[in-house]
Amino acid sequence: MERKEIGHYLFEDIYKASPEKKDIPALWFEGVSFSYGELQRCVDYYAHYLSSHGVKPGDHVGLLGVNSENWLIAFYAIIRVGAVAVLLNYMARHETLVGLIRDTDCTFLCHGKYTALVKEEGELVELLHQTRVPADHCFSLLHDELNFKEILKNESTGPFFSPLGREEDSKRTSFIIFTTGTTSKPKAAMLSQYSLMNIIYLNFDRLDPVFPQKFMCLLPMFHCFGLLVVNAYLAFYRTVYLNTLFDKKKIYREFLKNRCGDYASVSIIFSHLARTPFWFFHRGRFVKHCIVGGGFTSHQELAFLERKYGKNKFLNGYGLTECSPMVSLVYPDAPREKRVTTVGTPMKGIELAFMDPVTKRLLSPGETGEILVKGYNVFNGYYKLPKEQQPFDENGFLHTGDVGHLDEDGYLVLNGRIKDIIIRKGENISPKEIEEVLRKYPEFDGVRVFGFPSIDEGEYIIACVELKRKPFHFSEKKYLQEMRKDLPSIKIPSHIIYVKKFPLTASGKLDEVVLREICMEKMTRFLDDGALAKKTRKLMEDSAKKNAR
Repeated sequence: MERKEIGHYLFEDIYKASPEKKDIPALWFEGVSFSYGELQRCVDYYAHYLSSHGVKPGDHVGLLGVNSENWLIAFYAIIRVGAVAVLLNYMARHETLVGLIRDTDCTFLCHGKYTALVKEEGELVELLHQTRVPADHCFSLLHDELNFKEILKNESTGPFFSPLGREEDSKRTSFIIFTTGTTSKPKAAMLSQYSLMNIIYLNFDRLDPVFPQKFMCLLPMFHCFGLLVVNAYLAFYRTVYLNTLFDKKKIYREFLKNRCGDYASVSIIFSHLARTPFWFFHRGRFVKHCIVGGGFTSHQELAFLERKYGKNKFLNGYGLTECSPMVSLVYPDAPREKRVTTVGTPMKGIELAFMDPVTKRLLSPGETGEILVKGYNVFNGYYKLPKEQQPFDENGFLHTGDVGHLDEDGYLVLNGRIKDIIIRKGENISPKEIEEVLRKYPEFDGVRVFGFPSIDEGEYIIACVELKRKPFHFSEKKYLQEMRKDLPSIKIPSHIIYVKKFPLTASGKLDEVVLREICMEKMTRFLDDGALAKKTRKLMEDSAKKNAR
């Protein structure tokens, strides 16, 4: 497929297959497959259905449910009608869903299976009541109520003609994805077909010769990276296997049964698969590439996964929802050193700059600063957020909040986040350096270092470690003493706090909001009842409120 130029591509470019391609299997879900021709017919049918039930161009339609072919068909159909698909986290609590739906002005809701629906009786009725979405504006995607295979047999709906033009509408907001909210309240990022499709056509074409025919998505499609990789493999006429991600045992059964060549997931899922019984007998020999969303926590983690799956199989990159979501990618032919120490080369056709976060001065090539991005991959802004609060500067650059630099070969190296920098006694300290020391201890399954306000020090350094064994194995004093061999005194944590299991978001990333709350709760045990301690507690509470915004 030769599409080298930036263009006004639409999602229909993917599922509108040519006659010679229409019989190739496109989707596979729980033993049922859909060809590219069938996928197009299903999207046309559901677009007619939505239109006949009052969905108009510009309407916001909530899309809620686990990965399935019904979810993806509804996603394409919502956009084909000209409406905006608002992608909702199927693992979110009822109260969170109410807030997200109301904040984005959804007037329609398409729903499949989601966590709150399974756990709570009367959940859907209450959700509609609290969000003021009329009952006749709610459409079920549950398989016992919407069976597209039966529809294909019994319905003869013709093609749906979208009211949208091509060039002027590819850049319009077609879908809204919420930032994952690992460090702050989720924001509603407005994204376009133009951004996501150009990432695919300009940067994934060199992967076409090495893409195997079968690919499995082990990422939620309401997350931007999951949506990107599914569309990327469909764009090159591969067969995409979907998994609900509800059951870890089922994930492993599907992994073995379907034996796809490529997989996309987060590192924690790849690690879980490698630790399952009987892994020794197959060792993932059928796996060609493992595409990792969210990166690796450490070099040791990558080394472990390569021992289990084989070397040269893991592909990493850097991105954020606001960049649809890719900024850089490590390609399979990159040297191993680059795959371990960098997040790849920048996407074709985008512009990167680096800024000193203090002086706001643009830096020379190779210098470390905040990463700024400009180009087709950048989103349209946050929904309802005033212009002065949007993350763009006067030159049109998106400020990512991440710190990094380009090495001598043009590979992007990440150095952390601006907001993570800890200021202790006037010195700027990167948590990353302290975390690397803590990862030397094999008994820690996860590590994270935070700064908490302090009256006398500026900020405390608090190390939080995931420790699955019982607390009597844990000696804070021993680890703090050991760390002095690798770090100066000013970088030694004030305390090391252990937790049994780090909290994760639905996309498998560390939920830093929750982990901070756990740390703050445990931190208060180290404070006495004096006036100084009370002031410190107040600073910590104010900091927590600021981070939650």
